[in-house]
Amino acid sequence: MTYRTILVEVVTEAGAEDRLRVADSLVTRFDATLIGMHAAPSPVELVAQYGWAAGYVGPDLIDAQEKANVAARTRAREAFRRRCGDDATNSWREAEGDPARLVAAAARTADLVVAGREQDGGAGFAEELLTTTGVPVLALPPQVAAGEIGRSVLVAWNGSREAARAAHDALPLLQRGPREVALCAIGEEAGQSLEDAVAMLGRHGVRCEPVRLAGGDADAGELLLAEATARHADLLVMGAYGHARLRELVFGGATRHALARAPIPVLFGG
Repeated sequence: MTYRTILVEVVTEAGAEDRLRVADSLVTRFDATLIGMHAAPSPVELVAQYGWAAGYVGPDLIDAQEKANVAARTRAREAFRRRCGDDATNSWREAEGDPARLVAAAARTADLVVAGREQDGGAGFAEELLTTTGVPVLALPPQVAAGEIGRSVLVAWNGSREAARAAHDALPLLQRGPREVALCAIGEEAGQSLEDAVAMLGRHGVRCEPVRLAGGDADAGELLLAEATARHADLLVMGAYGHARLRELVFGGATRHALARAPIPVLFGG
């Protein structure tokens, strides 16, 4: 198992250089094809958002939005080609419409999506992709430290379908010889299948340390980030409850907490 196609979103300019650097590094590591994608709302759709007031939106505003879209698209394309080159292993896509919907549709034919979080700590675009792509999403914080991702990895485990999916989706990274891999379960119930999960990963050639922490769903996000910090991890792997935000209310806010607060990249399972 490996990542053969990696898509990096270049929708927002904040953090784009780090996303491109990380994506380019992963492409080299896995000998993969890279797809860079920029998408912007069409001026017509933006006008439609005004509802009954759309009739008061003049052509000057539409023209200004069109020019802004062209400028943003040009900057994104140039940044992609400057960082990642322009050869047979890379391709560039751009579109107008709903950015989250367009990028999610393109991501379904990739093996991994590299996406960014908002500067203010919000989940934003990455959260939209988690709920719609069906493939693993590597969500990056606004600033990413230089160096290869995945040298020290913390994998969250609670025995759920989502945790199992994330662990399997991370195998290409885990099998590339991290210095340290820890499999972390929070609470007694989550830890019941921890040893079996360690054994499963071991059969894939991944040696990992089982870690049991006291706690529950309500504080799982904080505990995971604290453990990652204590271990100097540079990657957190965890499941994402991807159907509705209602599931986040039922199962606890670990996904949202990690999206909003993680100081390191987080790989969410598809």
